[in-house]
Amino acid sequence: MIILGILASLIPLAVMVGIVVFIVRAVTGRKSEPSPESAPVTVKRLLLFGSLYAALHVAAWGIAGLLALLAEDTVGRGERASVPLAMTIVGLPVLFFLGRWILRSLSDPAERGGAFGIYLNATLLTALAVVMVTSVISGQWLVGEDDFSSMALASLLVWTPIWFGHWWLYRTYRADVSNLHVYVGATAGLGTMAGYGAALLDEIFTRLLDSGTSIDLAARSDANVSTWVIGLAVGATVFGWYWIVNGMRETRDTLWHAYVVLIGVLGGLIAAVAGAGSVLFRILQWWFGDPGTGSAVRHFADFVPALVALLVGAAVWFYHRRVLGPIRGDRTEVQRVYDYVVAAVGLVTATVGVVILVIGFQEVVFPPQDSMTSEINILLGALTSLAVGVPLWAQSWLRINRFVKAEGTPEVTSPTRRSYLLGIIGIGGVVAAVSLIVLLIAVFNSVLGDSGAELRNNIQVPVALLVTVGAAAIYHLLLQREEYEHVPAVPPPKQVVLVTGDEVFATAVRDLTGARVTVLHRLDANGDPGDPQAVAAAIAGAPHGNLLVVPGPAGAVQVIPYRR
Repeated sequence: MIILGILASLIPLAVMVGIVVFIVRAVTGRKSEPSPESAPVTVKRLLLFGSLYAALHVAAWGIAGLLALLAEDTVGRGERASVPLAMTIVGLPVLFFLGRWILRSLSDPAERGGAFGIYLNATLLTALAVVMVTSVISGQWLVGEDDFSSMALASLLVWTPIWFGHWWLYRTYRADVSNLHVYVGATAGLGTMAGYGAALLDEIFTRLLDSGTSIDLAARSDANVSTWVIGLAVGATVFGWYWIVNGMRETRDTLWHAYVVLIGVLGGLIAAVAGAGSVLFRILQWWFGDPGTGSAVRHFADFVPALVALLVGAAVWFYHRRVLGPIRGDRTEVQRVYDYVVAAVGLVTATVGVVILVIGFQEVVFPPQDSMTSEINILLGALTSLAVGVPLWAQSWLRINRFVKAEGTPEVTSPTRRSYLLGIIGIGGVVAAVSLIVLLIAVFNSVLGDSGAELRNNIQVPVALLVTVGAAAIYHLLLQREEYEHVPAVPPPKQVVLVTGDEVFATAVRDLTGARVTVLHRLDANGDPGDPQAVAAAIAGAPHGNLLVVPGPAGAVQVIPYRR
């Protein structure tokens, strides 16, 4: 039966080999004249590398399945081997021949385009995900805290060399490949390290709290600690390799700053703010509110994870803030992004506090018959959010306003500020509109239906959101309109039709003028391109917006205004 299965698997193998041969010939074929029926080269390369990615998965999971069977019982092993055996027989030869041909073709820079970069990034991230998950599972088995998983260990043994091989490819051709996987890997490592580290700290703090009291807050086991230590080690290793060793050395471009600001700074700040708010609320509730229990240990049981979130989030935020470097010298867009991100987090937190405060005000004016939450706890929740959010927003917003007064137009017209204002206005407008719809639905149900007794409960949140978020959106809308009235209008770029046969010359003129340059390719030999600076000066001196520019001999430039 096994022989028949092997012979049967040769049929799809032949089909796959035929497909690969067709793809290779389609990509490498040379014709004297271009055929209009031929597919674009980019599509061919995407198909080629997509086939390689699929063959890699088929072969890798087939080999992993066969390796896993070696450690399992012999009973029924033959039947269980049919699927991985077929995958290996089909996938491995295809992977070998296709990969061999692609490796040879990579010597041509034209073959190292976007398709190759997509394949390399996707494979590295897939291998990383498999290695991280299987490392945690295998680590649990090694320390005796979980059952043996042959598939996890086999997958780890197969995908680890795949990751190393493709990392070597990335290091070899890194000039032609996007480094997106570096920042995604750093994010995965940071998230894993922070998550497992937070769970471990929570366990340690909770046990310390338990040791000082006669109350056990929860059933604890050493298995949890072992799992979290292993996960912490895996996350720290991935983060160390992807960020400390590699990411820190990358060029500080858009991707680099996106990771540092959006993942490190923003992610850490959100966790720290949430933890700080919960910690402060628990303290205020115990001393001034209604804790609902007379046991301090049980009341502060939720204090521990909140404190851990505060500590871990603050550590992540502080580290990435230090990575950005000190804020001095000329103000850059990176510094603006940081200030506006902090202001946004503070504004959202403060807005939540105002929403809670408005809900509490409604509770006082229209007291419910059976309230599940006391008025004092609602007030303390609002004060907590305000105490955390207002200082955070105020210090960032005051700093931003100082730059607005000092720099004027550059700060007001910066894309970061415009995106921030439009984001607040857009999101606030959507939330206010939805709240108004929900409010009207509740009112109509009460007037036209039989739910009058529930009207008070149904309109609390919509009214609070409509008042609070709507006010924030209106404030930023008025601010934007006021700024636009005082900012001088930026003239639209000139439309230039440049008559030249030199693409390099046209690019230089476009860069110097900022105009939208359309090139009419000159076919005769007349007209020396000359000096792009002289052409740029002639364009700048023309009062019209639509210009036909004809560079002439001896540096002459003819500028002809026209109308469409």
